[in-house]
Amino acid sequence: MLQLVVESAKINPPLSPPPRPCVSAYFRGESKAPGRKGQTLIWHLWDRPLQNDSFLQIILRDLGSTKKDRFIGLATVMLQPLVKKPSEVLFVKDLTLLNHLMMSTDCTVTLQVALMRNQDIEKIGDGDLLGLSTRETARQELMVPSYTMPVALSTKPQHFQVRVKVFEGRQLMGNNIKPVVKVVIGGYQHNTRIKMGNNPFFNEIFFQNFHEVPAKFFDETILIQTDIGFIYHSPGHTLMRKWLGLCQPNEPNNGVRGYLKVTICVLGVGDQALVDQKPPYAADDTTTKIFKSMVVPINMAYLQFFIYCAEDLHLSRVRVAGWESTLRFPTQCSAFPLQLPCLSSYIKFRILDCPKNSCRDEIGTVSLFLNQISSTGAEIEGPYSGFLPSFGPSFLILHGGKKAPFRIQEEGTNISSSVKDGLAYRGRVFLELFTHVSSHQEFKRDLSSQVTSVERHQNRKKYGLCVIFLSCTMMPDFKDLIQFEVSIGHYGNKMDLSYKPLVSTTQCSPVIYDGNIYHYVPWYNSKPVVAVTSFWEDSSFRMNCLNLLYFTRDRLKANLDTLKSIRNPRDPALLPQWEKLLKELVEDCKHPLPCMTDKLKATDLDKKRWQLRSRLLQELAQKAKQVKPRNMVATVEDWLYRLNAVLPEPQMTLPDVMIWLMSKEQRVAYAQVPAHSILFSPTGALHSGRFCGKIQTLLLQYPEGEGQKDTLPAHLRVCMWLGNVTDSKDLQLLRQGEVVVYAETVSSGPVGQGRVQLPLPSTRGGEKCHQQNLRIMKWALIKGGSRAWSSLTWRSLVDKP
Repeated sequence: MLQLVVESAKINPPLSPPPRPCVSAYFRGESKAPGRKGQTLIWHLWDRPLQNDSFLQIILRDLGSTKKDRFIGLATVMLQPLVKKPSEVLFVKDLTLLNHLMMSTDCTVTLQVALMRNQDIEKIGDGDLLGLSTRETARQELMVPSYTMPVALSTKPQHFQVRVKVFEGRQLMGNNIKPVVKVVIGGYQHNTRIKMGNNPFFNEIFFQNFHEVPAKFFDETILIQTDIGFIYHSPGHTLMRKWLGLCQPNEPNNGVRGYLKVTICVLGVGDQALVDQKPPYAADDTTTKIFKSMVVPINMAYLQFFIYCAEDLHLSRVRVAGWESTLRFPTQCSAFPLQLPCLSSYIKFRILDCPKNSCRDEIGTVSLFLNQISSTGAEIEGPYSGFLPSFGPSFLILHGGKKAPFRIQEEGTNISSSVKDGLAYRGRVFLELFTHVSSHQEFKRDLSSQVTSVERHQNRKKYGLCVIFLSCTMMPDFKDLIQFEVSIGHYGNKMDLSYKPLVSTTQCSPVIYDGNIYHYVPWYNSKPVVAVTSFWEDSSFRMNCLNLLYFTRDRLKANLDTLKSIRNPRDPALLPQWEKLLKELVEDCKHPLPCMTDKLKATDLDKKRWQLRSRLLQELAQKAKQVKPRNMVATVEDWLYRLNAVLPEPQMTLPDVMIWLMSKEQRVAYAQVPAHSILFSPTGALHSGRFCGKIQTLLLQYPEGEGQKDTLPAHLRVCMWLGNVTDSKDLQLLRQGEVVVYAETVSSGPVGQGRVQLPLPSTRGGEKCHQQNLRIMKWALIKGGSRAWSSLTWRSLVDKP
């Protein structure tokens, strides 16, 4: 805890009329001003001790001046002496102030600075280090002000303003809930907007002004419940970004029912509100204090990790927990306590390079989200208690390097930048996670037999990846030749010289300027094809289940969008579309998910999530049969939300497919394709990826901090296939006919006659494919009847006979 007392200030030459000086002190972006002469200012250091470059900034102003510029001077106090000798008081006499031009003035200040620690508070007893009583020091250190104030409260009415900002909620208990926060400030009630889900994001602020007697006003309550005096006597009169533990008022013994993040401040006349410079979705500090009632019990659990091996780490020698190896190291076991429900939403793993016991370089990171490896039972409305966090044994894929640009895709799904991992593949870690309610010291496990049992999860199979590039348009005017690189993991990565190189890039091509701002890559009728082989574990049972769920979700979402497009409630097409949606949902939910109980490689998490997903599909099918045509959109949106909650697959052993746009051997832009979306399954089309062997459009984007903002690097159309090489006989890519791209066509006719149909190409003789009508159409933009070049993209339409 840092303390400051400004003893005196000297203003020379004297000002006329006489000034009303006011001193403000700034430390780590937090400003404070003494309310009376000789008052001690306090800054709490928390878990950030003083550094050699720490400093205090003192600013002297004239509050009585009628001028716009009330600034008199400023000075900086370096705190390095307190770092070297924390038990001594730093006394600065006649410190010279600087003006706007950073030139010395004749104005000075005299002050004292001291560093208070817990042992210092115990030593001084009844003494007073800087005019601050020991009782007040201890109270502010604990941020729990007592009701015995050092100064008697005024009995005259004063103006106060109470501000409450509600950020977000986490781990709220209950299923199918739509939370709303009700804030009662001194008898005045405020409500937030209604949200959906167990982790809602509000970001709303409420104000309430009062003209009350402080002796009475400070006993009023804020429900989210604390007394106003508690907040007013906290540092800065503010609780900044604090987490509140929620409980049931009538049954507090049920424990914490969730968490709410708020900022609350109580300001009197002349008080300056602390400025919160962090964005609403910013990450919390590593150590977070939770405010909760003392009568609410704490439910503890213990997470235990078993780390078996790592592979593909981008170093020749890797040091993990004291062991050096290129691939494997002895099984590591670690455990740490966890409060349930857990305030943190994810567990982050960092692999560090530790040469000579100096862990500085980060190899890769991976984030494991708790809502994907556990369940509170909120997904099911029936009697379902959920399960504690568990994982593996399975691989976690590490990433590093450049990050994807931050975008808020949906309200309530904000992910802080600390969670986002890089784009580059940095290896994998094979680990297992357990959760125990009892102490981890009471849990013992035979690691030798466990290592033998997990080896069956690491059998590899050969996979083939085939990518056909059809067109690339809407590109900037690159001066150098460009090419595309396809990689999955380290396979196909030209930049990684530690592995055998593969033919994973297209031929170098120029970018064509066709008379206006439109650019494209001229591949004509010869389409580049890239084929990459790789070796991965067989997780087809897991991917089949995931693709079936995606098929159900996508069809439900498409029907919902069609339902939303019908704006008139009396439209005769509304009821048939509603019945179609229900019928297809029932059909999709009746498709059985691949059973996990009889799979040797299925983990405990696989079996629990299979049970959760199966029960959810059964519940949705039952509701679809019984639902009435009322509140159609809201009902289906709720079903879609619950279905999205069980979609993520944390035990994804196949890395995503990366397509990089390269220019001059430098990576410029990328597209990331999930491996399961193009994975082929021999069990049927429902278990295959939705884009397996189909044409899809990819919008490339720049990595974070690169390229022009809000600019599209390229518009790519590709056809992709991924599967076991033994299933390559089923590879079906563009066998419908031959694709030919003609040169550009110009039209100078009037508006409405700019559509041009080119002659049909002749098919090759002896080819066993159906004769197709291939039309390549291009629109021309006509401005005022004059000739203009088209700026629209090529589109090829294939009509079957």
